[in-house]
Amino acid sequence: MPTYSDDGQWWWDGRAWQPVNQQQPAPQQQYPPQPQQPYGAPQQPYPGQQPYPGQQHPGGPQGFYQPQQPPKKNRTPLIIAGAVALVLVVAVGGVVAWRATSGDQDAATGGAPPKNAKNLEPGQPVTAEALAEVNPQAFHEGVMKRQMVAPIERVISTTFPSEEAFESRKLYAVRDYAVDLKSDKYYYFESLLDAPIEQDKSPYNMMCVDGKEMEWSNVFQQWRPARSPSKKCTQKYYLGANDGVAGSGMTAEQADKAIAYMRAAKGFVNAAQPTLLSANGKTYIRQVVDFKPAVLSDGQSWGSQIPLWSYRDAGLDPSVLPWSNPFGPKEGIHMVYYVDTATLRPAAAFQRGTEGPGMPDDADGIQVVNYSYPDALPVAKLPKNAGTPSLTLPEGWKLQ
Repeated sequence: MPTYSDDGQWWWDGRAWQPVNQQQPAPQQQYPPQPQQPYGAPQQPYPGQQPYPGQQHPGGPQGFYQPQQPPKKNRTPLIIAGAVALVLVVAVGGVVAWRATSGDQDAATGGAPPKNAKNLEPGQPVTAEALAEVNPQAFHEGVMKRQMVAPIERVISTTFPSEEAFESRKLYAVRDYAVDLKSDKYYYFESLLDAPIEQDKSPYNMMCVDGKEMEWSNVFQQWRPARSPSKKCTQKYYLGANDGVAGSGMTAEQADKAIAYMRAAKGFVNAAQPTLLSANGKTYIRQVVDFKPAVLSDGQSWGSQIPLWSYRDAGLDPSVLPWSNPFGPKEGIHMVYYVDTATLRPAAAFQRGTEGPGMPDDADGIQVVNYSYPDALPVAKLPKNAGTPSLTLPEGWKLQ
């Protein structure tokens, strides 16, 4: 999500501070673009929100640090109370100079799959032979659309600033997050860890219960009201709300618009042929999709920012369903989907940042995501123990 200066006059575009009145680019169009009109005022996910405190890592990957402020004020750091004091390295996020770019562009100009492209629908037999015949782009777009139109998506995720941090699993957070757009309510659980989940015996766990922040005491082995509560239980937090590529809660029409917007960014979505995978007694559809930086109408190359603009173009507001993007706005995303064979929705994913043109060779931030699609929000009931959520990858905890 966007990072603002303290005086609200600047936003960070991944390389430099820009004035808030600068407008974002639109995907290249095959016909003259629509007249550009201002689209609301620049905004943060909720009033007064500050980005999660970033930790400076010399030479760390673009997008997984907080940039230095313009010479106005110094940002006061947020201290997290608990047994584990943890500072996470997170994304700078994207541009929020919204404008009314056309959301009705012809999908065919952006490379829509052929109308007669072979594909799979939920309920059809999933075999290696069937997957070998599907159109990879059509299959991926179908998976994304089913994800987008899910009324509620429950996301358990974590981010790492580097490959080394991913492999060691030191100082990281696992977030269990679900938002119900109809009721505007949400479920949020956060674990701050210093070892793999199955090994960390003293996590700092926090859970929102009836709008109050409860924390797990490793000393007393019980839950109690947080001593230094944040706003995460009263105002929706953006990190962990989705995977940074697709958001849930859309109508079918909105999902079509978002997908068409991403198509129109020529070369952005690159889907490989899906394959069948058996792991740990379960069967998944594995598909690699590379979201590569694309040159837009401003002549600049943009990457992970494009899905956020597609979300906006579909008529959705990231202050209602917060948008979570742990990668720099000009970085690409190498993504490995593990798709459920019954629902044909994502069950898990591995994501890694990739360098964009002219960027330093250090974009190696990583995100791991587990997905589920409940009919209703999980009940916010305190567990009897620490209740740290599980987070797994079907092929094991390895770089991809």
